[in-house]
Amino acid sequence: MTDEATERVYRVEVTAPPERAWDALTDPDTVRGYYFDTAPRTDWRAGSVIDYVDADGAVLMTGEVLDVDPPRTFSHTFRPRWNGTEEDQGTLTWTIDPTPAGCTITLVHAGGHGTETAVGSARLVDALGDLLGRA
Repeated sequence: MTDEATERVYRVEVTAPPERAWDALTDPDTVRGYYFDTAPRTDWRAGSVIDYVDADGAVLMTGEVLDVDPPRTFSHTFRPRWNGTEEDQGTLTWTIDPTPAGCTITLVHAGGHGTETAVGSARLVDALGDLLGRA
């Protein structure tokens, strides 16, 4: 993780192949298991809305898909709707890079602020390491 408030970088190396890591980042049932009990709802096309919804379908986080290149990377704006308000928390970019042991998953959170998002992003990457097996 960097110390810059405008860009935080989180990384984990896992034993899973890139395709499995992609599924872990995009499959709603899998994502719900580690992403604060929310699942992505989107068509995974640039310019589309991406909502992270709870089990009742309530939108807890929303954004716009900016870029998608399966199974390597995707990015989206990030606007959580915590505490009854929607707040711009920048952009999340997920990248999967193959390694001899599996792959490295990197999350870059650009423009976010506050300790809540920093802790949350670190927790997500840590949970992916647990799910996919740390290398």
